[in-house]
Amino acid sequence: MPRTPSPVWIHFTSANVKGKAVYSCKYCAKTYVKNATKMQQHIARCPKFSQGTKQATPGKKLSAFLRSENDSDSDTLSSAPGDSRIRVLLDTIDECSQRNADECFARAMYATGSPFMLTANVYWIRFLNVLHPAYTPPTRHALSTHLLDGEFSRVQAKVKQTIDKADCISVISDGWSNVQGIINYVVTTPHPVFYKSTDTKDNRHTCTYIVNELKAVIDDLGPQKVFALVTDDAENMKVAWAHVEETFPHITTIGCALHALNLLLKDIMALNTMDTLYKRAKQVVKYVKGKQVASAISKQNDKDKNTTLTLPSISQWDGVVIMYDSLLEGKESLHEMAISQGAAIESAIKRILLDKVFWERLTSSLRILKPIAAAITKIEGDNAILSDVKCMFAELKDQIQTVLPTSLLLQAEKTAVVESMEKCQEFCVKPIHAAAYMLDPKYEKNILSVEEISSAYAVITAMSYHLGLDVGKVLGSLAKYRTKQGLWGWDGIWQSCQHVSASTWWKGLCGSEALALVASTILQIPPTSAASERSRSLFGNIYTKVCNRLTNERVEKLVAIRANLQLFDPDIEPSSTRLDSDAESEDESDVEEANLKNVDKTLKEAIAT
Repeated sequence: MPRTPSPVWIHFTSANVKGKAVYSCKYCAKTYVKNATKMQQHIARCPKFSQGTKQATPGKKLSAFLRSENDSDSDTLSSAPGDSRIRVLLDTIDECSQRNADECFARAMYATGSPFMLTANVYWIRFLNVLHPAYTPPTRHALSTHLLDGEFSRVQAKVKQTIDKADCISVISDGWSNVQGIINYVVTTPHPVFYKSTDTKDNRHTCTYIVNELKAVIDDLGPQKVFALVTDDAENMKVAWAHVEETFPHITTIGCALHALNLLLKDIMALNTMDTLYKRAKQVVKYVKGKQVASAISKQNDKDKNTTLTLPSISQWDGVVIMYDSLLEGKESLHEMAISQGAAIESAIKRILLDKVFWERLTSSLRILKPIAAAITKIEGDNAILSDVKCMFAELKDQIQTVLPTSLLLQAEKTAVVESMEKCQEFCVKPIHAAAYMLDPKYEKNILSVEEISSAYAVITAMSYHLGLDVGKVLGSLAKYRTKQGLWGWDGIWQSCQHVSASTWWKGLCGSEALALVASTILQIPPTSAASERSRSLFGNIYTKVCNRLTNERVEKLVAIRANLQLFDPDIEPSSTRLDSDAESEDESDVEEANLKNVDKTLKEAIAT
C-alpha cells in the first residue's frame, strides 16, 4: 500500500530550475530541494505561516491542519517505543499565546515551590513538547527575573485592592524569622493576607528597630484602619507594644493565644515528673520505629487496629498528646512484643513496656495535656476570633482544676501548673477580649466578672470615640442587645448567629444599630499570629537545599505569590492550591519509618516465632 503523502507539500509550490525540482514556501518564498524533514522544520518556524494558513485552510485549527503520519523523512520527533506508525503534530504558537503560556507555567512553578532548574530537565521538556511541540518553556533566568516580577506585581495589586476594601485591619508579626534574617508581616482583612517581609541584613535585633518597622507598616496601611497588633512573646516585641500604643492610642496590642498555649505546654512538660515520662515514652517510640524487627512485630500485632507510633513535632508541644495516644493504642501489641521470644528487645525498653506505673502516668498526663491540645486546635484556625479566647481559657481552667488533684504530679508541680496557667492568661487576655465575648451573639452565658464587664464597656466607649460615633447611642444599643430588646427581642435573630460569622451577623442583620460598627470591628480582630507562622513556614519550604541560592528579595516575592494566590480564586478549596509541604511538620526522629510492606524473610521468621 503506498505511503500517504505528507500534508507539508501543500505549503510549497513546485518548480523546475535548471532541470532540478525545487519547492518554494507559499508564505515566505524560501526554496528547498525535495526534503520533507527540512520543509516541516521550516513550516514550524516560518514567521508568515500563521497568516497564510488562514487563507489556505479557512475554518480549520492550525494544530489540526498540520497533523500527519510520520515516516523515515522525519528524524526530529519522538515516539513511544514499539510504535511503527507515529502521529506527528507540527505546531506553531504566536507571541501572545507564548506569553500567556509562560505566565501560567511560571505561576504553577511559584505556587508549588518548584525549583527553577526544572525547565532545563530533559524529561519536562519532552513532556511539554508532547502537549505543544512549538512551545518552549521559559528559562531559569526568565523565571527568576521578569516573569517573577510580573506575577509579584499582579499579586501585590490584588493585595492592595483587598486591603483598600477592608473596613478594619490588624497587623500580625511573629518576631524574628530564622530564615536568612527576615521578619514578615501579615494583614487580616479579616482574612489573612501576606503584606510584606523585611530583610534585616546587618540591623541589630533591638526594640528601636522593631518599633520603627512596625510604625512604618502601620503608616503604609493607614493608621485609622488598623485596630490591633498581634505578636508573639519575644521580649523586644512586648517592649514595642508600649511604643505602638503611645503613637497610635486606638490600636490594641495582643499576645498570640496560640503561642501562649504552646508555652503553657512547654512549661508543663518541663516539670520533672512530666519530663521523665516524656523521655521514657520517646525512648520507646524511637526504639520501636528504628528497629526493624521490633517495628515489624508491632505492625503485625496492630494490623487490625491501624495504629502507628508517632513522634512529636520539634516546634509544637501538642504533638506529645499524639505520641502518648499512639502508645496507649498500641499498648497490647507493645506488651506482646516485650514478652516475645522472636525479638531481641533491649532490657531497658522491656522494663518500660512491662512497667504498670509507666502506663498509668501516660493516662494521667493525658488528662492534663489533652484539654490544652484541644484548645490549640480550636484557636489556631483562621476562623478563630477574640471571643473564643475568653471562653477557651474559662473552660481550660475548669478542666485543669478538675484533673489536677488526682494527677500523679507532686504538690509543688501542681502549683506550678496553676501559676503557668495564670501567666499564660495574663499574656494574651486583655479587656478587648472581654468586649469581644460580650458582643459575640453565640456566647449567651455570662462568664465575665464585674471588673471584666467594666473594662469591656471602656473598650467599646473608646472605640466609639475613635470611629466618630455617638457614644450615648452606642451604649444605649448595647443595653438593648444585652437585655434582648427591640431588634434583639426576636428569637430568630439569635438562631441565625450559628450559621454566619459574628462580624457578618452584626453587619448583615444588625447594621442599623449604633453598636454594629464597633461590634463588627472588634470581632474581626484575630486572636493569634498563626497566619504569620504559616507564612514563615513557606519561607522554609521555598529556601531549601535545592533552592539555596535565592536572594532574600526573590524569596519574599515567591512567598508573597504563594501565600496570596488564593485571593484570585477565593472559592477554590485551599488544599487544592497548596502542597502538603506547606504545612509545617517536623518529626523528631532521624530514623525514617520502616517500610513494613516489604518485610524480608528474616523479619517474617521473627514474627512467626
